[in-house]
Amino acid sequence: MDQAIVIRVLLTERAKFLAHAWSILRDEHAAEDIFQEVMLLAVDRSDQIDSEPALIAWARTATRYRALHWIRDRKLEHLTLSEELLASLETHWEQSDDSTSEETITALRACIETMTPRSQQIVALRYGQGLSGKQVAATLDRKAQTVYMALSRIHQRLRDCVQLRLTKNI
Repeated sequence: MDQAIVIRVLLTERAKFLAHAWSILRDEHAAEDIFQEVMLLAVDRSDQIDSEPALIAWARTATRYRALHWIRDRKLEHLTLSEELLASLETHWEQSDDSTSEETITALRACIETMTPRSQQIVALRYGQGLSGKQVAATLDRKAQTVYMALSRIHQRLRDCVQLRLTKNI
């Protein structure tokens, strides 16, 4: 494959690879580092990859292995998901390749814009800055349980909103 095509495909699917790496690492900065490593590897091996589906499958597997190596190299005490479970989830990741992540991200952004400023602030602190629920509560001078309940309601509203937008193609 042409290197420009490899870059275009991987950048188009960036959100999926970051989500994959984050699901293993639970660290958004490390997930971004892993994605960049996989991009470089893919460009180096572009002459060995013959199609977009093969590239995506290879990059997903490379992301998983790079993330697991990252954990091992740092001798981290825990792994959120076992390697066996991650391997069994591989088929689910493959199925998610059929969905259009850009449409979902666009719908999610539009849904976030419809939320109250307080809900947007909670989302920004929790997911934009990567704070834990307890850290969000401390930042907002609220009880942790209040923040967890708000996050639960926010998740439900966002899920419903995104599903509605995707089915209506808004």
